[in-house]
Amino acid sequence: MNASLVLIEANVPPRGVLSFGPAEQGDAALNRRKRTVLIVDDETLIADTLTDILNESGLYEALAVYDGASAVRHVQERAPDILITDVVMPGMNGIELAKAVRALHPKTHVVLFSGQAHTRDLVEQARHEGFAFPEEGPGLNEQWGQCRSW
Repeated sequence: MNASLVLIEANVPPRGVLSFGPAEQGDAALNRRKRTVLIVDDETLIADTLTDILNESGLYEALAVYDGASAVRHVQERAPDILITDVVMPGMNGIELAKAVRALHPKTHVVLFSGQAHTRDLVEQARHEGFAFPEEGPGLNEQWGQCRSW
């Protein structure tokens, strides 16, 4: 599978630790509020699994929704700290969703992911529309490492 991940960072100070394992006793992360994460993927198994992993870590309050329109409605009611969304979805795709969320809440961090090869074409189209996305960057592990500063 050709998986890709693009991080769109907000210009805000560091806000937390992205870690999928449980926090250790005495860890400073235990004293911080849980970061809110909105997971969006039309494949419910993926969205629900990622939501469960983040919630079980004890560091995040994650919620899954399964389409872009539902995500926008949720974001209008409560801005998440982090949005994690698939790029290729029916209806509103992940890039359109990222644009809508960043227009509503510029401080929300956005993580785009996809297992489909034609994702690069969508990202390139968004660049032509004036939306900033990073060029080819580090691999998946390195990009998740960047999330630690959030």
